[in-house]
Amino acid sequence: MSLSEPISRWVRYQQELGTDEVILDAPLVLAPPAKPAAATAAPGRREPPASQASAPARPAPPAVRSTPQPAPFAPAPPPAKPATKTVAPPPTARTPPVAPPARTAFPVFSNLSELTTHAQGCTRCVLSRRRRSVLASGGPETSPWAILTLYAWGEDAERSEVLAGDYAKHLLALATEAGLPKPAVAAIFACTPDDPADTTIQGFTEAVRCRGHWLQRLKLSQAKAVLVLDHKATQLARGPQGTVAWPAFRGERWDLEGIPAVSTHHPSRLARQAALEPDVKADLARIRQILEGKS
Repeated sequence: MSLSEPISRWVRYQQELGTDEVILDAPLVLAPPAKPAAATAAPGRREPPASQASAPARPAPPAVRSTPQPAPFAPAPPPAKPATKTVAPPPTARTPPVAPPARTAFPVFSNLSELTTHAQGCTRCVLSRRRRSVLASGGPETSPWAILTLYAWGEDAERSEVLAGDYAKHLLALATEAGLPKPAVAAIFACTPDDPADTTIQGFTEAVRCRGHWLQRLKLSQAKAVLVLDHKATQLARGPQGTVAWPAFRGERWDLEGIPAVSTHHPSRLARQAALEPDVKADLARIRQILEGKS
């Protein structure tokens, strides 16, 4: 096959494609065949046939001129708002922390009159703001034995003496039958709560802060034995470390700041339940035995 035949075929393809006015608008000049360069073929590489190597390279298609398209319309950005200046608030003056009121040491009383006067103006616990009356003691100033109760009742306030109400008459009568003299009386709380049924303010904190009153009252009485009335007074007098299983703890001897103590039923409960009388009699007999050194 001659060299003009593939060229004629290529020209015919170009005419069918409609590009003759672009490609053939100038005389076609064939370049002389290039001599093959003497090159050492890489091993394993096959050389193309001489007919393919001498074929002229196809000219690149003409570049198509593209009409520049207008850029799409973009809206102008809104004008930037001026930065708002943050005005720092003026420095707040720090309020110095309020120091808790200093709790002064509990005074030591030389007699019952000093103790009573101090109790009237005492504000060491919350009971001072919620109280009906202030009574710290009852009975004689000194006695071989004493009674420790929770607080004064309304009848006691009317008579200005703890354990002076009618509810306590039966207990005091049983004490007389047991051969005991009239006892000195101290109250765990010198302040009677405005609501005696509210036990949330009758806790260990108040009992501890009032401890200087009732403990000194017992010391001033020179009592050698103490009868503690009911479970609540026993628990507060013993403190949170001393467990009280009631009524099993009743009648047991225990130590109250160096003074032998016995717990018994409250006289108000004794007045309602006659079945408790044997227990109370046995506890009063135990107090007498302690005074006589027999228990």
